[in-house]
Order: sequence, then structure tokens, then C-alpha cells
Amino acid sequence: MTLTHSPWRALSALLAAAALATACGGVDSGGTGQTAQASSAGRISGFGSVIVNGVRFDDTQARIVDENGVARTRDDLKLGMTVDVTGELRGNSGNGVAQSIQFGNEIAGPVESVDVAGSTLLVLGQLVRVDADTLFNGYANGLADAVAGDLVEVFAFYDSVATAYTATRIERKATLAAFKLRGRISTLNTPDKSFSLGGALVDYGSIAPPALPQLANGLSVRVSLQTTPVAGRWVATSVHTSQRVFPEANEAELEGFISNFVSSASFSVAGIAVDASGASVRRGRLGDLADGERVEVEGQMRNGVLVARLVEFKRGGNQEFELYGAIESVDTPAQTFVLRGMTVAYDGSTVFAAGTAASLQVGAQLEVRGTPSAGGVSLRARLIRFTP
Repeated sequence: MTLTHSPWRALSALLAAAALATACGGVDSGGTGQTAQASSAGRISGFGSVIVNGVRFDDTQARIVDENGVARTRDDLKLGMTVDVTGELRGNSGNGVAQSIQFGNEIAGPVESVDVAGSTLLVLGQLVRVDADTLFNGYANGLADAVAGDLVEVFAFYDSVATAYTATRIERKATLAAFKLRGRISTLNTPDKSFSLGGALVDYGSIAPPALPQLANGLSVRVSLQTTPVAGRWVATSVHTSQRVFPEANEAELEGFISNFVSSASFSVAGIAVDASGASVRRGRLGDLADGERVEVEGQMRNGVLVARLVEFKRGGNQEFELYGAIESVDTPAQTFVLRGMTVAYDGSTVFAAGTAASLQVGAQLEVRGTPSAGGVSLRARLIRFTP
């Protein structure tokens, strides 16, 4: 993959190629037995296949890349990561085939402060919120163990109205070769060659003008930064535009925060224009739509607008995760086991199907459904089903 200024535009090129292939091949959209080209952007909520926005995408043949377009493997994908998927949906079965998967963090840098009571932390000048669905890696007790000076990688949804991020996954890192930020430019000062991303002042003066996009306040960008500030500024080594684009006529699913709200027929989610005037709604009403609300939208792209069939409000605490695979290790006294690298806890409220707790042995094939435990460091199993 060749990148210019935007990793998301690189992904869009893949999506457009997939859409063209669909047009040439006569793939239908709609009901059971048919297929439709699809674009999906959201968090990874399960494995067996990769599950994003409730769709189980077979990823065995998918091209997997990071935000810089570097080829990666399926093992690099983790629960809670935010990804963009292009592929095919198989009718209304909830299953699909992924052709490409791109993952990328919103922030990589140092923790500046932690407010456990307020469920927030400040990372590289950015306010990061933690909710009941946030997963942690590298912290035994989640946010309670985070301290100033830690290096972290934050996967999140960005709320441009509040200039804050809601984390889906936070990983503690031993080292970072560069710091990174994704957000919208404010206080652009062209003579001074600087702009702000949240609370971080970015100096782009060392980047040759031909290597810069057309900078403007409100532009969504991704920047790489030197790891040591100079005179209170973070020195940028690269600046890329970061605008998501979904191809025309694709089935589209998207999770993110609402901005630019005018009415139910005119607002944006994660930079994509949405018309939800004819949509069904879960966990809320159309009248609840407003700037700063987090939603998942499902529909079809028409004339550059995602025309929604369904809008679901996402307010934290209602995200279920799914894991499929073989048990890697078991700690019977602690009532936990590890599946696909994730610790799963069970107790008397867990429902077992086709087996019992005594059947939890290394190598046993399972389906697990559950929610994050307190602290977000493991999953609390609601259902454990033994599979052939």
C-alpha cells in the first residue's frame, strides 16, 4: 500500500477498488443468500472471526495493515482496538468476509495525570475518558494502576465537540519510538508554524511544505512527534490528513460521536455525513440525537451520505464481547482461564452450555460471551458454550 498524506485515504482506495469489483461482478445487496460490499468502522468486539459492529468477518484472507499502511498479521489485532474493515456482507446473516482491515490508535504517548475518581487521564495533552467498556492491557487493576510518566497507546473514539476521547483499549508500553496524535486542528498559526491538537501545541516547522497537507482549523490530522518537547512544543515529524471516506452504495456501519448536528436528517459521525430521519432506534429516540452523543449507525452510502436504517445509542456498559477458540491456560482456584490471550472469569452466575465448569481444560473449544470486569483487565463470562 502506498500512502500520501492520509492512511484513511489509502484504505479508501482499497474500498473503492472493492466497490468497483462488486459493480463488475454483479453482486447484489439485500436479503439472505445475497452479498453486498461493506465498510465498517468501530471497535473489535470479538474473535473467532473478527467481530466489528456486530458483524462477524472471516479474516483468514484479509490484508491487515496498521495506520501507516505497514502489513501486519492477525495476531496483531486485539479486543477493543478500533479498526476499519472493507469486505462483503452475506445477506442479513450477521456474517461477512473481510478483504482488508486497518487498525490505528488515536494517541501514543506519556500519561501526564490520572483522575481515578473521575475515570479520566491526560495523555499527551489529551483528555481521555474511561468507561465500563474500556479494556486495559499491562495494568493489573486498570486505571487504578496508571501513573504519570507511563507510556501508553490509546484506541478510542474522538468527540470533537468535547475535545476528548473515550478509550476502547489502553495498552501500557515499555517504549515508544515516536509519539502520535489524531485529532482536529485548532489555533492554526501559519507564521509561527504551529497548531494545537487538544492541549498539545504542535510545531510543524521542520516539515518541508510539499510534505504537508493544506492545513486549516478543523482539519482532521494524524501527526507523528518527537518524544521530547522543545520549548513547550511537540515537534512534528509528519502530518497526514485523516478523513474517513466510505465508497458509494456500500453497506456501511460506523461507531463514533455526533458532531455538526442540525436535525435527524443532517449530522456527522466520525466525519461521515448521516441522514437518520427514517431510521429505527435502539436504546433511545431520534429526539435524543445531539452533538456529543455516541452512536452506532447502520445503513447505506448514497451521494456521500450514510442513509441510516438503524441508530443505536452507545453510552457505556452495554458492550458485549465474544471469543471463540481453544483454552490456553486454566486457573481453577481463581475461576479464570485464558482464551485468545484474554483472561476470562466465571462464577455462579455464568451459564454453561454443552459442558460444566469441570470441563474447562486446556485445549477445550469454547464460545464465550461477556462484559469487561471491574478495571477492564478481563472478561466476566455471561455464557460459556463448549463447541465441537
